[in-house]
Amino acid sequence: MPSTSVTTIDILRHGRTQADDILRGRIDVPLSDMGFAQMEERVAPYIAQHENIEASNSTAPWQQLISSPLQRCSKFADHLQQQHGTPISIDHGFLEMNFGDWDGRDLNELQAENPKLFTNIWKKPQQYSPPNGENIQDFSARITEAWHALVDQYSGQHILLICHGGVIRALLGGILQAPLSSLSRFQVPYASMSRVKIHHHAGEDSWPQLVFHNPH
Repeated sequence: MPSTSVTTIDILRHGRTQADDILRGRIDVPLSDMGFAQMEERVAPYIAQHENIEASNSTAPWQQLISSPLQRCSKFADHLQQQHGTPISIDHGFLEMNFGDWDGRDLNELQAENPKLFTNIWKKPQQYSPPNGENIQDFSARITEAWHALVDQYSGQHILLICHGGVIRALLGGILQAPLSSLSRFQVPYASMSRVKIHHHAGEDSWPQLVFHNPH
């Protein structure tokens, strides 16, 4: 059945940060120079391909940039806006998970303090969460709500969403209808890129399709 329209959403994870050995949730750490370069390198082929195809004044393939408010995402969105004039929208719905008392703490220290809980949070997130942190069910529901709002608002367009590793795992899990317990099985390295197409059919539910995840 042919689609009446298609929404294309590219999902970019931020690059390496200046504080790379901590649990990064809501803590607002900046990108390192390497992390910024990782993101530039990742988006460059998509921009070059678009320039070759379009041969127009438009120098980026995306009609809208959506970014988490945290600077490890938003600063690169600002950079793309300055380079290509693509409008930006900051969306708090795509914030990384809130790790509560563990947010911003050294990973090795956390693992040494409570190795069993540390492991269980990673392997059994549906049962365990950091002290005073966001549980996986609420996190997934928040991300799903933000995603549906994005698709509704920008239906039929090509969007770049710049966000976080945990957010991307939740998004991919929802698209593939994977259980929450499996989210840690998605590898989402720095500056990874994924593409999702949502096929819209008149009178029917939209159909999301994962086109690729982190191609090399």
